[in-house]
Amino acid sequence: MTTETASLDANKTLVRRAIAANHSADGDADAIFAPEFLSHTAGQPPQDRAAFEAQLAEFGAGFPGYRYEIHEQIAQGDMVANRVTWHAVHTGTFKGVAATGRTVELRGINLFKVRDGRIVEQWAQPDFLGLMQQIGAIPAER
Repeated sequence: MTTETASLDANKTLVRRAIAANHSADGDADAIFAPEFLSHTAGQPPQDRAAFEAQLAEFGAGFPGYRYEIHEQIAQGDMVANRVTWHAVHTGTFKGVAATGRTVELRGINLFKVRDGRIVEQWAQPDFLGLMQQIGAIPAER
């Protein structure tokens, strides 16, 4: 295994840990995320770690017990991309929409930047329109 391959594998492992930490499955967030961490989610201003965690908590309140699945993961240089699906049941209020009991899937793509063994930046493109359609907040075209 080359040094470059080992580095890419280490970055992919770190990103899997970051995704787990984002979803309360890895409690060592301080070792995973750099203090200057920024998250960029489509349609929102950049968020520091605290603001990003608040966004994740809101999702968790609307969809407690959700799980996620990483389908593909590609690393190049200091960047790691993922295609992810979150599976959940809408049993809590989310974005003002009362629980519907509907089973939902939220699909998305995210990209993480690694520096010195920690995550410094994340870009996320979740399909929130599709999610809001699944819970009946926005009509779905047929």
